[in-house]
Amino acid sequence: MRKIKKRYVVLGSILLLLFVGRLILPYFVTRYVNKVLGNIPGYSGSISGVDIWLIRGAYIIHDLTIFKVDGNKKVPFVDIPSTDLSVEWRALIHGAVVGEVVFDNPVLNFIGGNKNSENEENQTGADVDWTLPLKQLIPLQINRLEVTQGSVYFYDFTTKPRVDVNLKQLNLLATNLNNAERQTVALPSKVNLSATSLGDGHLTIDMHMNVLKEIPDLDMNLKFEKIDMPALNDFFLAYSNVDIERGTFFLYSEMTVENGVVNGYVKPLAQNVTVVNWKEDDQNIFNLVWQSMVGFLVEVFENQKKDQFATKVPMTGDLNNIKTKTWPTIWNIFTNAFVKAFEMKTDNTIRFVPKPTTNDKTKKRKGEG
Repeated sequence: MRKIKKRYVVLGSILLLLFVGRLILPYFVTRYVNKVLGNIPGYSGSISGVDIWLIRGAYIIHDLTIFKVDGNKKVPFVDIPSTDLSVEWRALIHGAVVGEVVFDNPVLNFIGGNKNSENEENQTGADVDWTLPLKQLIPLQINRLEVTQGSVYFYDFTTKPRVDVNLKQLNLLATNLNNAERQTVALPSKVNLSATSLGDGHLTIDMHMNVLKEIPDLDMNLKFEKIDMPALNDFFLAYSNVDIERGTFFLYSEMTVENGVVNGYVKPLAQNVTVVNWKEDDQNIFNLVWQSMVGFLVEVFENQKKDQFATKVPMTGDLNNIKTKTWPTIWNIFTNAFVKAFEMKTDNTIRFVPKPTTNDKTKKRKGEG
């Protein structure tokens, strides 16, 4: 009888400790997360609280915001209502204990322009290694990363008109980042991204990667289609003083990176472009003349049959010194205009072909012998 009572006492004590721990743990985790966010160089962040899910090995961070120190006080660099950090249970099948992160409705706000104008600084986040705070927030190697219904904004408050362009409905899924599946291929990780831009353009990016290398290898296909160009007129007017009356923009790209060496191309196309409308534009005569010159060049070098202005820009070189080839770019403008219009799709001409390592060559020689 005493043994049974003792078991109940022990069980009750364990349950009580778990209950008390469950109550006080969010407080300590919240303090820890706020400390991590407060130590980001040049930025200051905070959260409103966390939820702990002991059964699934997870915690959810609520209302994470990060502002640039001495930057814009109204526009946070990062604003994420919900961040779920947990163990990736699927990876346990492959014998790997790794983590996954899910960002729900995150917002990134980039700010460009001249520094110190209107007391607002550029806000790009380029001067910080953002993987460091993420690693501090989840002790496991991240193998899966997901973004649902995200938004990315770019502002320039120093121009007239002010620039505000964005990507919305951004969904991203990156899997097997830590190669928990033990794949033996050169690019074991997969990344898929889709988003909608200002002007109802649709962006899709498909990549295979190896992020375990210091400089990740990758094989990327990008399509950015059916962007209504007049919707971007604030951007065009701010940076080129050109007003687009009509037109649809497309962008296609294939790119590989192997050992830091880039090989690929970018192919921009514009269809049915009208740059200036003398009857409707209410601007000064010099600006109308400039826009007419731009419109004339577009008209001369477009493919008349398809009403399409396009080129193909080859890109090669080291990541620290990417080169675009000028003469092939110019020649491709003539080719599109007078020989054959470029097709609105990726060309399927760029392939990631891993170079054999020293070990591979040694094995081949042994096999030949």
